[in-house]
Amino acid sequence: MNTHDITLIGAPLDCGKQRAGCLMGPDAYRTAGLPEALRELGHSVQDAGNVAPNAHKAAPSDTIYALPENIAWTEALADAAQSAMTGSIPIFMGGDHALSLGTILGVARHAAQVDRPLFILWLDAHTDFHTPHTTSSGNLHGTPVGYLSG
Repeated sequence: MNTHDITLIGAPLDCGKQRAGCLMGPDAYRTAGLPEALRELGHSVQDAGNVAPNAHKAAPSDTIYALPENIAWTEALADAAQSAMTGSIPIFMGGDHALSLGTILGVARHAAQVDRPLFILWLDAHTDFHTPHTTSSGNLHGTPVGYLSG
């Protein structure tokens, strides 16, 4: 089996939808022993802690839930993902899956920077193909594939 350098990155965001709880995800993965399980498989594991977004800017919206917070998280996670791609395989521990807005953006930036193609395997119970104009819930966790496809 091939072993890899892995960086665990917590993304305790809870703003992509209107139910609380997902922000506990990163600590739950750690408590459940994810770092140790990866090490037992022979991987080198570094835990980079949790990403923290900068203060969010005003971005009022009547239709999108927590838009300023989602923008701040997207920017912070894009930077974290792009940086993490340079030396290891990042594993982002969420948080709700609005985290993919930033993580995929960061990986895409890295791929463009090193002139490599970007491949994404999207496994989800839903298509997440909405846009801010088509979402009836206003939750951005249902839009990542819509953004990816343009």
